[in-house]
Amino acid sequence: MSVKEKKVPPKLNKYMHARNPYRTPPSFKKLASVYPEFRPYCSYDVGGKVHLDFKDPKALRALTTCLLHQDFDLKVTIPDDRLVPTLPLRLNYLLWIEDLLMHAAHCETSDVIVGVDIGTGASCVYPLLAARKLGWNLVATETDNINFTAATTNVNNNDLQDNIIVKKVDDKTVLQGVLDDADIQKQMYLKKKEVNDNNDDDDDDDDDDDDEVMSELNNTPSDTPCKHTDGDDNKSMKYMFDFTMCNPPFFSSEEETDSMKKRKKQRGEPISSPTGCIHEKVTTGGEVTFITQMVEESHKFKSKVRIRSTRDGQGNYRTSCN
Repeated sequence: MSVKEKKVPPKLNKYMHARNPYRTPPSFKKLASVYPEFRPYCSYDVGGKVHLDFKDPKALRALTTCLLHQDFDLKVTIPDDRLVPTLPLRLNYLLWIEDLLMHAAHCETSDVIVGVDIGTGASCVYPLLAARKLGWNLVATETDNINFTAATTNVNNNDLQDNIIVKKVDDKTVLQGVLDDADIQKQMYLKKKEVNDNNDDDDDDDDDDDDEVMSELNNTPSDTPCKHTDGDDNKSMKYMFDFTMCNPPFFSSEEETDSMKKRKKQRGEPISSPTGCIHEKVTTGGEVTFITQMVEESHKFKSKVRIRSTRDGQGNYRTSCN
């Protein structure tokens, strides 16, 4: 009688971006020696190799927070029942966005980059990594009160308030109500303008110009370019936002999350335990409805956003487009 072999998932680093530092796996032994809070979740084999139980959400949380501190000098707290981000995957997304900005949109490394993270979560991981590693500026939206409070605390604890705005939004908000928010537009415009002013010797009438631009922004349809921020001579000011990104809820119901667990079990044991509350996993209509709304709203802001993106975790949206 033949024994059916378990399917082994492909190694994560096979899909790693070339600049992702986690192409070389972190040393658990080093982490355990430096971070006492990580040590209780480690076990040692007879050869002295350190192992981690990836099925334990507390172990995953300790691993993520310790790596964020060790590799990026970020102090992050994640509530017990909230999503624990997988750092290599989060970095991949940011690095792909960086590639698009540099090679497709022809941004310069000296440009002020402004992005929007839709549904940032308690960790606020995309904005924190983008600000600390890449020097970008992010607007981070969140619908959940616990996540919003945790995200705001994480931003403040790392002194990144000048780079990151955490905005509380209602459950139905994706882009509309964020990209056209007057306060956000003003802060992002002034952020971009600050660098351009440093390269411009003529500062006359700047306040009058700013008032004129903000008046135009507040009264311009969302799909119409702002004449003051357009022009080849000032490419970094052409768009109010350089990119949007999102890691949307995948499922339409709790039953769907359970059926996904069963399918994964049939394919082989998962590497790590799922984390996060229902709010972070489930949305009405699932990811197809969520992404469809995002695409429709993105079209309204096509002249104000350079690159619009999202993850499509299960591929359902791509399937629905075929």
